[in-house]
Amino acid sequence: MIRVDLAKELAKYLPWEPKVGDLTIVYGELGEKIIEPIILRHVKEKKILLSLREVGDLVWLPRLSMLLYELKIRATKGFTLYYEKDSDQWFYQDDEIETCGSIPEDAAALALLNKLNK
Repeated sequence: MIRVDLAKELAKYLPWEPKVGDLTIVYGELGEKIIEPIILRHVKEKKILLSLREVGDLVWLPRLSMLLYELKIRATKGFTLYYEKDSDQWFYQDDEIETCGSIPEDAAALALLNKLNK
């Protein structure tokens, strides 16, 4: 799961429409973290964001596939995302940048933030 600070930063640049399977973290009034998946019932009842926002501050956690899609449309010659066992790190690399993270979502999110900040 992507780091919350990266998810918050990405939210400044990418619009989000909630879909079944997305994860959100809601911070309650006392600072407690509540991880809430979006389920089909939320969609049918059209209560996705309303019900979550009533609890506190909402942070959307994009899936790896969403991050990779956003990178694909921004990379001019393609990219690679790979794991290096010796360093226990995930690396994203394209013709412009290289980033790393402890999980693939963080490496991809850092790369995407780099592209969006240009």
